[in-house]
Amino acid sequence: MKKPSLLLFIPLILVIALSGCVRKASTPPVTTPKVIDVANTPLPVDQQILNATMTAQAIMQQFNMPTQIVQNPLGTPEVVTQIPPTLIPVGTPTPTPLPTLQPMVKPATWTVQSGETIYCLARRFDVDPGDLLSINNLYAGSMLSIGDVLDIPQTGSWPTGERKLLDHPDVWNVSPGETVYSIACAYGDVWPEWIIQVNGLKAPYDLSGIATLQIP
Repeated sequence: MKKPSLLLFIPLILVIALSGCVRKASTPPVTTPKVIDVANTPLPVDQQILNATMTAQAIMQQFNMPTQIVQNPLGTPEVVTQIPPTLIPVGTPTPTPLPTLQPMVKPATWTVQSGETIYCLARRFDVDPGDLLSINNLYAGSMLSIGDVLDIPQTGSWPTGERKLLDHPDVWNVSPGETVYSIACAYGDVWPEWIIQVNGLKAPYDLSGIATLQIP
């Protein structure tokens, strides 16, 4: 039996070699990279609040400006700087000066007005109430009537303590039935003419409808 010739195997070997050359090389599988959207991925709520708080503290420390943490329309904490309003300087109000009071001279006689008493007139005119009673033939406890005419001593002075009963300048709240004369008596050493002058009152000095009076 004849052995196969070597020439028969050569074509077979070439076919196998060529088929190996044209076969496509294997390629690794294509993987789609994962993209992490950092910008649109919200932080945990606790972390958002912590970040906002730290920002607020930094603004306060650097600029000494008050801040507030609020939620924006997206529900995320946001630091808002509270700009204090600009203060408008306000000058110290200047009190209206009282007009120069007319000098008063102790009268020789006085016609008694509503609300006046012996002690009221003695304080106002700086006389001793005992002298005022004596010169008018009156006694302690005598009642005066509106229209009585009294002689006023031209010597002597109020005997004890201050003639003033209430501090003034002042503002007096007017009550029904009061007159400039009774109000003057309440202060002791204030003349009714001064109240009339300062408040621009006109005779007969009716206080109806007047709520307050300036007391010089």
